[in-house]
This record gives sequence, structure tokens and C-alpha cells, in this order.
Amino acid sequence: MIRITVHRDSAGQLAKVIIEGHAHFAEYGSDIVCAAVSAISIGLANATEKLTGVRVYEEVEQEGKLVCRIPQDLSPEEKDRVHLLMEAMVTSLQSVAEEYGSYVRITEV
Repeated sequence: MIRITVHRDSAGQLAKVIIEGHAHFAEYGSDIVCAAVSAISIGLANATEKLTGVRVYEEVEQEGKLVCRIPQDLSPEEKDRVHLLMEAMVTSLQSVAEEYGSYVRITEV
């Protein structure tokens, strides 16, 4: 199962998203659930960096794990733009979880 943990700060603002695990929906190379989660998360992390100049993903050595953290030292304008893109990621991942709930679980903390 793919486990997605969405961390929010005390004001309810998105702070970090951790994605880990494998869906095991189908064989490697044919797993549309893993492909969807990977495309959404990596695509939005890359888009955030390209469009805002802010890197949100952290290097992780564990296979099947992605950590995206919103830096604290952003200007108000940067923060708004990065939050919008990261919330788009979470919304898209929620859509996958709604359709494939046996393979993707989202927890908000």
C-alpha cells in the first residue's frame, strides 16, 4: 500500500507531504496506481521548482519514498505560489485515493 502523510502547521497550512510504499495493484511496469501517484507527486514537485524556483523535495535514499517540504524562509508571494502547487498535489493524490482506496491511504496530521 502507498501511504501518504500530509503534515499541516498549527494554522492549517501545508508543511510537508511524505509518500512511501508501493501499491501492488499490478506487476511492476503495469501498476497504474503507482504510476499515477508517482506522476502526480514527482510532476508537481518538479513543476514547483521550475515555476517558483523553490525546491520542495528532499533527497531520500529509501526506494519508494518521497518527501516534499515547504521551506520556512519564503517570501509571502513565494509561499502563496508554492502552497497552491503543493495543495494541487494533495488534491490530485486524494482523487487517486478515493478511486483506489485499497492501495492508497492518506493521513493528515
